[in-house]
Amino acid sequence: MNRHVLSRFAKAALGGLLALGVFGTLPAAAAAQSIPAGFDCTKAERPVDRFICAYAVLRWQDLALSRAYAAAKAAAVGPARDDLIQQQRDWVRERDRRCIADRSFKELSSASSPPAKRAYDCLDMVYLDRRRVLQDLAAPPLLPSTIAPLALAPLLAARPDIQVESDLRIAGIQVSPDGTLLAILLPSQEIDLPDQVWLYRVADGTLVEATPRPDQQQPHPDDAPMAIQALAWQGGTLYAHVTLWGPDGSGNPERNASAVYAATMAGRQKLETVPHAIQALLDRAAEPEAIDPDEVTAGDQDAISVLRGNHDFLVWTVDLGRGTIELRTRKRPPPGAPVYRAAWGSWELGSFLFDAHRSQIAYAADTGIILLDLATHGDRRIAGTARGDQPYARSADQSLLVWSTRNACGDESLTAQNDSAPQRFCLAHLTTPKARP
Repeated sequence: MNRHVLSRFAKAALGGLLALGVFGTLPAAAAAQSIPAGFDCTKAERPVDRFICAYAVLRWQDLALSRAYAAAKAAAVGPARDDLIQQQRDWVRERDRRCIADRSFKELSSASSPPAKRAYDCLDMVYLDRRRVLQDLAAPPLLPSTIAPLALAPLLAARPDIQVESDLRIAGIQVSPDGTLLAILLPSQEIDLPDQVWLYRVADGTLVEATPRPDQQQPHPDDAPMAIQALAWQGGTLYAHVTLWGPDGSGNPERNASAVYAATMAGRQKLETVPHAIQALLDRAAEPEAIDPDEVTAGDQDAISVLRGNHDFLVWTVDLGRGTIELRTRKRPPPGAPVYRAAWGSWELGSFLFDAHRSQIAYAADTGIILLDLATHGDRRIAGTARGDQPYARSADQSLLVWSTRNACGDESLTAQNDSAPQRFCLAHLTTPKARP
């Protein structure tokens, strides 16, 4: 079970520290360090370039756009490539005219001035729009054939404690190997682990309880469910290893008894005897990831938030302070392999989904949810997702995606989400775009 997924709700409390900023709010100017722009800021002379270099958000936007443009050019041939080059030149001229006009850098150098705020918001918006266009030219997006909100009303009625104002406290979601079921983990109010699992049938939205509800008495009766330690699938059956409250009321999972439940849409049962094959699956699921932090760049080791990896790649997030997170990756095992900055932003980046088999990650980007190939650094946008959407689960065959949003499911047009809007979870069936001729 991914521990970084289980702490999503706690990380959401850091929302006030978002480094990306929102439209109408201009973060303090910063020296041209940390995240670079797509050009050399030490040589910046024009007002627009100096303004971009003054803000980390805009430097990231420029770097990301430079990558997207390079990828789009590499994918284009003949007249299409020539057209793209001209379109990009036209876009740069329009960006400068629309966002900076004839203002001097001195006029823009005060972060509190209305011209600086307007220039910042304008640049952030036009960069996002252009990046989406270039991303889709470089690699056509994964297209949803269907998108629908998860029908969670029965779950909320049974567990009203998981709704806090407009937030839904979902600790994590797993997809069954055949993509027909979801396992929805609900977080405990007492310890930092889930305390119950529900099964959700994708075809019709039916919900059933896969494990018993947590007991609300104090002290808890002996053998009441305390925490979900591991999940494993076999066919259409979900097996859940559940720690039980002990006679001393201990909240230490290592000191308490446990039980294994087998659940299908027809119901659940507590296993008196756990087959060896099932126990092996649960043991594997509960194993911590055996990755030595020393493999990561020395300067990152004390700031690592999440570290994942397979035989070929490492992926980690680094907390740079003040709510700023970078998502980084490199090949392994050579310790000196170059580090690639995959993304720059805030706490949402720690909730990336790691596909160890395909060496891919899906993460929350400012242009929507992105699928990144770790070997090629090629990325692909998932259509129907927007800035602020959070990936929660993908099926093994990549055909199904679950994410959270405060937009309508499938709305990718908004540049910022309304934090006061209700959180909802969306499910999409994805179709792989056809290769270019």
